[in-house]
Amino acid sequence: MTTPRVTLCPDGHYRRVIYGLGPYIADYPEQALLTCIVQNWCPRCTAPPDDLDSLPAGRQSHEHTDSLSEGCTLKELWDDYGIVADLQPFTASFPRADIHQLILLDLLHQLVKGTFKDHLVNWVFEYLDLTYSKREADERKADIDQRIAATTPSPGLQNFHEG
Repeated sequence: MTTPRVTLCPDGHYRRVIYGLGPYIADYPEQALLTCIVQNWCPRCTAPPDDLDSLPAGRQSHEHTDSLSEGCTLKELWDDYGIVADLQPFTASFPRADIHQLILLDLLHQLVKGTFKDHLVNWVFEYLDLTYSKREADERKADIDQRIAATTPSPGLQNFHEG
């Protein structure tokens, strides 16, 4: 990752290339493990999980962790910064490769399931409980569940499997 290597490129020309790591896609538990952060903390930013809007959040990085490690105890790093300081990310000694910058969102779990299922659906169900009687709220929830169950899981693939 530091020494150029002469490589034949697709256009037929030889070039000196320095190889590096590209984006790393993982589900959230693996992201937390790879970036050595405490569960529920963000692998990319420094905002505390219980107060995302109060402070302008910085970026997680090897340098950030190293600078905090010099003046804090392991307990302070864990409690106040969400850093598991007795571990090191596998990219800690790689040049130009910081796992905090390489890590990407897991769209299925973090965006779709996290935003839609865990927040929006729960919010709608709480709204129904507060707005309607128990019987009417339960009827509306059952109607929503029935409509969701009636949809095809992958509409674009249905004809593919039948053909």
